Amino acid sequence: MSLPLRPGDVLNPNLYNNSDLEVIFYQRRKALPWTSAGQHAMAFVYFALALLVLFGLLNLHDILLDRRRLSYTHANDRHHEQYLLSQERSTFDRLLLHLRSFGYTRSSWKRIGTTSFGLGVLIMLGFAYPSLYVFTQHPYYEREPRFGPPPLAGRGGMTALAMTPFVLMLGMKSNLISVITGIGHEKLNVLHRWLGYFLGFFSLVHAVPFIIEPLRNGGPGTLAALFRNHIVYWNGVGALLCVFFLCFGSLPFIRKWCYEGWVHLHIFCGVGYIAMLFWHCANMLQSWHFLYATVGIWATHLLFRFTMRTNWFITRKMFGGDTARFTALTNDGVKVTIPTKMKWRAGQHIFLRMPGISFYDNHPFTVSSVMSDDEAGGDGYNDLVLVFKPHQGFTRKAFNISRSMPDVTFTAYLDGPYGGLSRKLEAFETVLMIAGGSGITPIVAHLQHLVQKIKKGEALTRDIRIVWTVKHFESLEWFKDEISAAARALPRNMLLCQYYATEETPVELPKHAVSATREWPNTPITPSFRKPPPALLRPPTANSVDFEERPFGWGFGMEKEMHTMSSAEPESSTTDGSGASPIFKFPPSPRLQQRSSMGRRASVGQRLSGMSINTQRFSGVSTGNEPTTPTALPPLGDEVLLEFGRPPLKDGLGPWSSTFGKRTCIYVCGPEQMKVDVANAVAKMQPDIWACEEREEVYLHSETFGW
Repeated sequence: MSLPLRPGDVLNPNLYNNSDLEVIFYQRRKALPWTSAGQHAMAFVYFALALLVLFGLLNLHDILLDRRRLSYTHANDRHHEQYLLSQERSTFDRLLLHLRSFGYTRSSWKRIGTTSFGLGVLIMLGFAYPSLYVFTQHPYYEREPRFGPPPLAGRGGMTALAMTPFVLMLGMKSNLISVITGIGHEKLNVLHRWLGYFLGFFSLVHAVPFIIEPLRNGGPGTLAALFRNHIVYWNGVGALLCVFFLCFGSLPFIRKWCYEGWVHLHIFCGVGYIAMLFWHCANMLQSWHFLYATVGIWATHLLFRFTMRTNWFITRKMFGGDTARFTALTNDGVKVTIPTKMKWRAGQHIFLRMPGISFYDNHPFTVSSVMSDDEAGGDGYNDLVLVFKPHQGFTRKAFNISRSMPDVTFTAYLDGPYGGLSRKLEAFETVLMIAGGSGITPIVAHLQHLVQKIKKGEALTRDIRIVWTVKHFESLEWFKDEISAAARALPRNMLLCQYYATEETPVELPKHAVSATREWPNTPITPSFRKPPPALLRPPTANSVDFEERPFGWGFGMEKEMHTMSSAEPESSTTDGSGASPIFKFPPSPRLQQRSSMGRRASVGQRLSGMSINTQRFSGVSTGNEPTTPTALPPLGDEVLLEFGRPPLKDGLGPWSSTFGKRTCIYVCGPEQMKVDVANAVAKMQPDIWACEEREEVYLHSETFGW
């Protein structure tokens, strides 16, 4: 039975003699006696709150900036003129350019490529401050063990205790930090892991001096006697073991090896850690205040999730869930359609649980659909659509069901939505969205959202571009209808789509855009041995809609203008001589040049003359063997550009940015190397914005997965 701390006690009564006058006199003369150890914890709390306020103010700045921009919409020409004339960059906005240039930059080393320089500095600062606070103060030990616990252990323990509620908050799906900073939980999860490692480190700083001190002042026998006579040592070891399993199990290779097992172990050890701390701290000083705060945050989070973030209470039958149906897509894709009353925004993700497939699995998926814009719609249900490729576990089972039992429905329990983009895409003149593989899912939702806003005249966006890289043409079928519908709903040439196939055998492609609603080209099985020409990225066509001269609503509610497509139509001197739109050329990647001569992957923009193409699938596509004559088939307004290989994002985005509007948002979702290349390219653009009055902002958002 532990003794409570009584008034007048200067030390923990379970370990020290508070009636020893020499001990009392010593503690009362100290600048920082044991009873004032709570200020060590508050030092970290103040530091964390200062960072929270700083990032909260930056988020508030972005919110007010987007709101001010959207107050001047193209729906009113007079307001639009005011918008163009009234926007001047402040010193703070210019300073942000330098911060973004540093913050966006990422290392090319794969082990740390997922962490930007800005995030790395924040992580190092989060470790440096408490370390300096704990280790720069002296003494580390008392003159004699009976005078009190080692001061180093006290500072380390209280610091670890203060970190506990912040570690928990950073790991929760719904948390106050995301509300204040606008940063989704999937991004905060990186800080959750690192702060957890720091908590484990300072827990060791707290424990080790209690082992070294008795060894130095009596040997192993003294240490063994302390463990025999004081339970506080044993429950401290229990809490430390829980921290060890939490930290070790959070290493990337452990999470990838057995993710489901790690999730359940993580929860079990987290509960055990808090329980052991209650026992270990025994309500000494302000220790239980931090534990009460941790439990309160956890309980509030669970209550909010179960009542506000699930579909348990909005279905026809309480706790009944919604009905999900699987659809098989090309190239091993799986589509899940769930009619639900749940509300979400474009780009958000949900956690999906289907007890009929796997009772314990709860996996995150990005929603690729948007809510209906028709507020008069009947029962309030919207189709929540998820698209993914199978891996192991739940997704593999879902893949098998979509192929073997496509007509079977399953009960789906949804948890969300979470994450999403904190900025408003409709507040940017140019929106460039870059996807790799299934990373197209949030981009399709954002595209549909932009179409809704533009139709209402509530958007400043006038230039939308999509760069999508896939392995095979079959993947392009996933969202062919959605992207085509969006393209036809927008003014002509407002949407530019460039698709890249990395594992298709290169063939001669059309020199003009190809309709996304017709079939993709056939590629021969025989590989090519031809050397590819330089890579290229295509900017918007020269005959795009001029929004300065035409009213913003031009094209809406009117039949699309249909032109005759002709490969012999004269172009300006800035074309590449093939009748196509202007191009930027870049040297082929050295890594691509060193690939195997089997030619399964070719460099970006490859157009091999003399190779076959199924002309029956593309009316009016010239193979180079027949005379160029105008085709009778008009464009449909949903044309895309097809390329082979990988887009030159690292070296190509910089020159391509010369065609961006005054304010640009670049949204990337795909493999890590793609995000690294885009982030570094955007970082290099920031100094150019400082020197150019016609540019104000290039904002980057990288969608994060794999937490």
